[in-house]
Amino acid sequence: DALQRTPPVDVIPIRVRRDMRRKIPKIQQRLSSFIQSLDAISPPPVILDPSDPSTVGTLIADVLLKQQRVPLSHIERFYGSGVYAIYYSGDFPAYLPIVGSETPIYVGKADPAVPNAETPEEQGDRLSRRLKDHQRSIRNAGNLQLDDFECRFLVVKSAWQSTAETYLIEKFKPIWNNEVGICYGFGKHGDSSRTRKNTRSPWDTLHPGRSWAMTSETVPNSQSASQIFQEIKKHFQKNPPIQHLPL
Repeated sequence: DALQRTPPVDVIPIRVRRDMRRKIPKIQQRLSSFIQSLDAISPPPVILDPSDPSTVGTLIADVLLKQQRVPLSHIERFYGSGVYAIYYSGDFPAYLPIVGSETPIYVGKADPAVPNAETPEEQGDRLSRRLKDHQRSIRNAGNLQLDDFECRFLVVKSAWQSTAETYLIEKFKPIWNNEVGICYGFGKHGDSSRTRKNTRSPWDTLHPGRSWAMTSETVPNSQSASQIFQEIKKHFQKNPPIQHLPL
């Protein structure tokens, strides 16, 4: 009856609709809890759904984190797409909190050459190419050394790399990832005229050297290198690096 009395959506004022969208999920949650309380038998404390993308993403990420770290400089071409994590062990002052820890400085994914690729060969050499792109970016930076970087990588069945990357970003909040919003821009690459005219990223401001990011056409970042450094310091105070992974 209540639904039958609800007016058409298009006659509800926009302000009221916004308020309803905010409140209805909370009401749904309360109703769901109330329905469960009517049952004399309690629900299970944990439910494992293997078909849930977040479950698969967590599994893939956990397998990645069990892989041996290898020097980033040693990466050669290989078939496959998937996920990876990059670690820093140098003496650049901003990153000292993560040296020797399990917190990566960056995590990423490489999508397959063909969306539904069944084999690593069909996926192409996307993962190794992505890691070699990062090699070049670090070599070009005037204040970083490629020998100070290691990585873990994992070839993943097509379409599952994104969920694993999302889990890793949420778990570690790597300082170079765009989603963290502080020292982003490492993953950018290319030398198009459009790229040169973009605002210089915080990463390129703190680690100048990539020629396409340092042209006269590139708009300087609104933050200085010292300001970005201070933001990184605050980030690690708020998000202490993870020192050990569970066995």
